[in-house]
Amino acid sequence: MSESQPPVSQVAPQAAPLPGPRLELGGPGARLMGYIVDVLISVAAMFFLFIVFALLATILPILGTLGIFLSFVIVQLAYFPYFWAKSGQTPGMKLAKVKVVRNADGGPITAGQAILRLLGFWVSQAVFYIGFLWVFIDKRKRGWFDLIAGTIVIKA
Repeated sequence: MSESQPPVSQVAPQAAPLPGPRLELGGPGARLMGYIVDVLISVAAMFFLFIVFALLATILPILGTLGIFLSFVIVQLAYFPYFWAKSGQTPGMKLAKVKVVRNADGGPITAGQAILRLLGFWVSQAVFYIGFLWVFIDKRKRGWFDLIAGTIVIKA
């Protein structure tokens, strides 16, 4: 004897509710635009520091050379986490009108979450940018960096 099976639903599963009633997810296009602006700003900052340390290298070769290397590291480690933890928005995100918040309750992210999110960016890049493309797969438009840090990007 075969048991009757319940009818199969043709409706797509619903996304998990957002952490706040009036929050809207930030779209991939706006996120990409913000990221491109932020990359341009950080590259400009790295170039400026590179010039400063290159000039310093003419006076103090060891410190100047070390400074050139550190300029790249400092900008990358400081730019994104600083703005994410401070206001939830980098300058590019502000221009794109999106903001990063805690996934659990929609509140501001901590410095620890901001650093985890940056590490998630690096992981996402290292694996052929699949972690960035994940925003097209996840129902809440989260990339791997969002999943790692427990964050979500919303419209500001």
